[in-house]
Amino acid sequence: MNNNATELKGISIVWLSKTDLSNLNAGEGGGGNVTEIKTYENGRKPYASGQSVRHALREAIHRNNPGVFKCVPEAPCTNVAECWLCDLFGFLNPIADKGFDRRWSPIKVTPALGQIASDVVTDLLIRMSGIEKEDKQTADQRIAYVQMMANVYRLGLSLDVANVGKVVTPQYEGKGKNAKFNGWKTDVEIEKGEKIKRTVAVLDAIGGLSDFAKQARNAASLSPDIFIASTHTRYSHRTLRSLELDDEGNVNTKTLKVILQDLEDDGAKLFCGYTPGVVENDDALTQVLDDFGIETSNPLRALRNLTTHVQDALDR
Repeated sequence: MNNNATELKGISIVWLSKTDLSNLNAGEGGGGNVTEIKTYENGRKPYASGQSVRHALREAIHRNNPGVFKCVPEAPCTNVAECWLCDLFGFLNPIADKGFDRRWSPIKVTPALGQIASDVVTDLLIRMSGIEKEDKQTADQRIAYVQMMANVYRLGLSLDVANVGKVVTPQYEGKGKNAKFNGWKTDVEIEKGEKIKRTVAVLDAIGGLSDFAKQARNAASLSPDIFIASTHTRYSHRTLRSLELDDEGNVNTKTLKVILQDLEDDGAKLFCGYTPGVVENDDALTQVLDDFGIETSNPLRALRNLTTHVQDALDR
C-alpha cells in the first residue's frame, strides 16, 4: 500500500517553444479584412489564450487516443469513469430546476506568452473564386490580411494527478442550518492502470501541441524546445514561474535559481529538455542547471524519462 505522504500528487511543467511567423490566436475587433493577432504589453508581444492552449491539448490527446472522448465540450456526458474529456477537462452541466453538475479540471494551463518584443508582420492573402453573373463566368478576387509574429512562447501546465479519474463529494448530516459536515465520499475512482494511461496521455500530448489557429498557411508547433518539469508529493504550481525571458530572449537566471532551490527543498524530482539556440544566454542557463545537478537531454528523450518516472511512481 502506498504511503500517502510519498504518493505522486502532481506534475508541473513549463516550457519554451520557438516559432516562425505565425498567428496562433486571432484577436477580436479591428473589423474589415484584417485578422489581428492577440498581443499584450502595448502590442509588442503575441500570446495565445489559455482557452486556445487547452483546445490544442485536448485535440492532441484525442488524436493520440481515438475513442476515449465520449462527448463534446458543448454537451458533456459527465461520465468521469468512462469519458476522458469530462475527467481531464472538467465540465459545467446545467440541470433544469436543480442547478448544475460541475467538475474542476485537473489540468491547469497558462496562456502561451510570447517573451520577446517583436514587430508585427502583415501577410497579404488573395482569394480567387469563380462566380456566375448574367450568364457569364467571372473571377471574384478578395483581398485579406493576416497579422503574424515570430517569437519564443512560454507555456505552463500543472496536472493534479491525485484527482485524475476520481470524484469525491462532501457528506452532511441534517438539513439547512443544522447540517453538519460528515466527511467525504468517493463516488468515482478508476483503477490504477487507467489512471496511468490518462496521465501519460497528457504528457504525450504536450510533445505534439499544434492545433492552433491559421495552421493551414503558417503551421507552427508549440511542443517544448526547452522545458523544466517537476513531480510532487503535494500539489504545487511553483515550477510555472521558471524560464522567464527578458525582451531580448535571455532567461532570468536569478529567478530560476530561487525556484529550483524551492523545488529541491520541497523534494521534487526534476527533468529538463534542452534545445540550443532558443534563448540568447544558453551558457548561463546550462550553468544553472549543472549547478543543481539537473541532467539535460533532447526534449523528446527528457519527456520519455519523465513519463517513465510517472508510470513507475503511480504503479507502486
